[in-house]
Formats: sequence, C-alpha cells, structure tokens
Amino acid sequence: MQINVYPKASNQIPAYLFLFLIYSNQVGVGVLGFQRIIVKETGYDAWISVILGGLAAHFVMWIIGRTLGRYPSSDLFGINIDVFGKGIGSLLNYGYMLYYVMVTVRILRDYIEVLQTWMFTEMATWIASATILGLALYTILGGIRVITGYTFISFLLTIGLISFLYFPFEHSRWSYLFPIANSTIPELLEGARRMSLSLTGFEILYMLYPYAQNKEKSRVFSQYGALLTNVIYLILIVLAQTFFSRLQLEKTTWATLTIQQMIHLPFIERFEMIIVSIWLFVIMPNLMLFTWSVARGFKRMHQWSHLKSTLIVLFVVFLGTLPLITREQASAYSSFTSQVSFYCSFIYPIFLYLCVVIKNSRRKRGVEGVPHETG
Repeated sequence: MQINVYPKASNQIPAYLFLFLIYSNQVGVGVLGFQRIIVKETGYDAWISVILGGLAAHFVMWIIGRTLGRYPSSDLFGINIDVFGKGIGSLLNYGYMLYYVMVTVRILRDYIEVLQTWMFTEMATWIASATILGLALYTILGGIRVITGYTFISFLLTIGLISFLYFPFEHSRWSYLFPIANSTIPELLEGARRMSLSLTGFEILYMLYPYAQNKEKSRVFSQYGALLTNVIYLILIVLAQTFFSRLQLEKTTWATLTIQQMIHLPFIERFEMIIVSIWLFVIMPNLMLFTWSVARGFKRMHQWSHLKSTLIVLFVVFLGTLPLITREQASAYSSFTSQVSFYCSFIYPIFLYLCVVIKNSRRKRGVEGVPHETG
C-alpha cells in the first residue's frame, strides 16, 4: 500500500470547505441532549467544562495537523503503515475502521431513539435504519465532493435551526449560572472529558487531508470549523442552564428538544417535531463521512471497488443496529462507544504524533550517519 496518495484534481476539495466538513461531522445527535451529562458532573460550572473540552479538541486537531504536515499527502492508513510497519499498521487501520463503524451505529441508533421517543413510538428499528442508510448510500456513491456539498447544506440547516433559540433566551434566568467556579478542578476536568465525547468527529481530518487543494489552509479552516462547533455547544449549555434549574436539567434527557417545545408559531403547533425531522439532514454527514472513510480503507488496503466497500460497510452498520432494541441496550452501547471515542479521538493522535516525530528523527540520523565518498 502506498504511503502517500494523490487524488485527481477533479476529486480535490477547496480548503475553505473543511470548515463545513469538520463542523458537520462534530454536530450530531449529541447536540440534542449533551447538557444533562455535563451538569451531573459540574453543576453550575458546566459551561466552563464545555470551554475546556473545546480547547482540548483544538489542541488535538493541531496535533493531527502537525502529524499530517510531516507527509506530502498521506492519510491515517498510510501513516500507520509507515510508522508501525505493515503488520501492526494494518491492525491499527482495521481497529480504526471498526471504530468508525461503531460510531456510525451509535449515531444512527441514537437518532432512531429520538424518532421513536418524539414522533413514531411504534416504528421498528430495522425499518428506520434501512431507510436512513438507503438515503446515505445515494450520496456516498457520488464521492467525497458530493458528500462535501451535502455538508454545506447541512451546515445551513443547522444554523437556521439554532437561530430559533433566540425565543427561549428571552425567558432565561441568568442567576442560574451562579455561583461561578464552585466546582473542584477534578470535577471540571471530568466534565471536560465527558464534553469531549460530544466533540469527537474532528479526527475525520486524517481521512480528508489528501483531498485538500491547499493542505496548509485546510488545517486552518478545520480549526475554524471546530471553533464554530464549540461556540454552538457553549450557547446551548448556557441556554439550558439559564432555562432549567440544575435538578430539572439532570432529569431532562433531550434538553435542546425540550426547550424547543416552548417555541410556538401561528402555523406550527409542535415545533420540536420539525426539529426532529430536519435533524436527519444534520446527522447524515456523520453517517456518510464515517462510512466513506471505512470504504476508503478497504480500497486502500485491498483495492476493493468503492461500491462494494460501501455496500458492505452499510450492511454491517444495519446489522449493528438490530440487537439494540431497548433503551437500556442503546444507552449501554452509546456509553461504551463514547469511551472508545475518547481514546481514538484524543489519546491516539497524540501518541501517533510522538511516534512520527521519533520515526523521522531516526531517519534523519540514519541519513546523516551514512559516510560520503570523497574523490
């Protein structure tokens, strides 16, 4: 397998679109109910943990960018092979591909749970799963540029939905944010760790980097995308904390959706139904980018066709949602996958960067140690 890949010019992506790619892959179902998890750990200081988690995401993205910058045009699959060799590198690649499949199953199952809770209580999981994956397949087969175009549409929809939060802010009680800094440092750090689980997805930069037209600028715009995500999460946690009391928020599973219930328009009776429906377009970039990445892995390692790889991955994701029938099963799976995400998104990139630095330094010393012929 080649370490560096050079896609055709027709498949390359302008650097500024990385803002939408990173943002769309971070914003998903977690936005609808992440507040309860953070508030349980840090109480009134939950917004501080959100900021700390966002800063950690920016730091790891910088590490990822530094890692990728040491190669002309490589992705995670190529870097693993180059650093650890074909044997261990391939195992790590398969591990990441499995991780992407697990995350895709979690995102899909969490959204189906929202559908079953708020709209279609009798809907079978397999019907919803097959329908959503069928829609994703149509776009994935179009290639990465088509997926990128979809992420831009998803971005516009997300911003449009969040703009409606202006109305709940009119009823906010800012005194709910006090007292400030009442939590201990370990509590704030644990809250930041839990917040980081909602910010995963930026590691998709590993897969998209070879397709960037301007690789240096793509790393900058990726940081802008993560910054936009962090700002939205901060707005949502502040809104939830000033709208609910702490005890109410600890018992509210879908805080963002519950807040949307207070929005009343003359021509729409239940606005949250619109939110749940449109949110399908918001999670689709998650499903498509992770699926595309796994299919890309099969193509890189086994030269499988894009169609064959995509169909296999989507079928595995479909099978993965079937055993998760009850709320308890889905919640347990989501918690387990979140823990795996923390290590794959925040810990492994730092470890990989250190390995790349050591590998490059050894190569440099080896070159310098070669004796030169004298005439």
